[in-house]
Amino acid sequence: MLVSRAMDPASLVEKAENEPILGNRIGAVRVTVDAAAQALDTVDAPELRARVMLRLAQLKMAENDYDAADRALEAVGRHVPDHAALRFLTGIRACRVALRRGPKQRAEAGQMLVTAATRVPQFDDGDPIWQRVSIELAIAIAEHAIHDDTPDESAFAALRELVDTFADDRTQIDTVFLGRQLLATFALGRGDLESAARSLRAVLKLAHDVSSPADEIEARLTLAAVLVELGGVGGEEAARHIDKAKALARQHGLASLEQASVLAQAGLLAESGKTAAALDHVLELARGAAADKDLPRYIAAVAIMAELYARRGDHVSAFRTIAEASHALSTATGQDAAHLFREPLARLRDRIGEARLAQIAADVAKANQLSASLATKTPSDPS
Repeated sequence: MLVSRAMDPASLVEKAENEPILGNRIGAVRVTVDAAAQALDTVDAPELRARVMLRLAQLKMAENDYDAADRALEAVGRHVPDHAALRFLTGIRACRVALRRGPKQRAEAGQMLVTAATRVPQFDDGDPIWQRVSIELAIAIAEHAIHDDTPDESAFAALRELVDTFADDRTQIDTVFLGRQLLATFALGRGDLESAARSLRAVLKLAHDVSSPADEIEARLTLAAVLVELGGVGGEEAARHIDKAKALARQHGLASLEQASVLAQAGLLAESGKTAAALDHVLELARGAAADKDLPRYIAAVAIMAELYARRGDHVSAFRTIAEASHALSTATGQDAAHLFREPLARLRDRIGEARLAQIAADVAKANQLSASLATKTPSDPS
């Protein structure tokens, strides 16, 4: 994305704030943040610098770099120590970072959010940034509530009102995108698949509208999973979303998402009883992984093939899939690869029991020995 160097610093900061991050548009936003930061090197504008640091913190949150996010937020305090609205916004965003760090930090952040919710109305002096504070607070409260065993409905009622209010506001795309994701998660937790599907369709539309293929693919695959659970004609729509996700991933060279799409296709086929077709899809994945020398993807494909065989009761084929893959990998690398397949083998053992697994292993070994023996004999060998 090109950013005009002729733009003034304030316009560049505003552009950096309004360029959607979603979940996977990090590169596009980084360009605008860097351009704004460079422009501010030539002027004395502490409030603008603080706003850039706030946006940088949001970018780092999307990258899961929480230490960098905290450092950016600390810089805000140095730039605007006396700006109440920006300091409140910084504190709430810091709570959002803490929510992602673990249970202890989440509990502390939750207490701070309760305090902030009671104090914001006392300080709101009409500065437009206070609206951003209220938006950030609603998002943070919902993010905290989603971790509860029984999330507070009121947190999501407020969030629902927020995303409906800003649904058509191009400057609030990130707010609406994240809000819809949280609403989908809340609905899934309550078993409300219809509501979850509606929210995910809205997420999908946003990702498509701002041309973020990775976010669109992720939304399509998640929506497909929900539609499969709904059953009925939902399965047909799910298949269309998975096909589109796979095509998009291939078009944009997103290998891991193409892999996820292939696995989703296999899962959908398996759910409908088409195990053979599902195995064909996973074999496609395994061949691609082998060609790319992508070891984790290859191991994952082997594990899925074994699981598909096991689900239909063909435990011998499940074992052979794992054993043959381990042997092939060991031969190719010159090193024992058995440890790489411990997890799928353990799942098979848990399914059929230790004794049955040992019997299958012994039978397969005998069959392999017999096959090797026959292969070395000539047609005239009377034995």
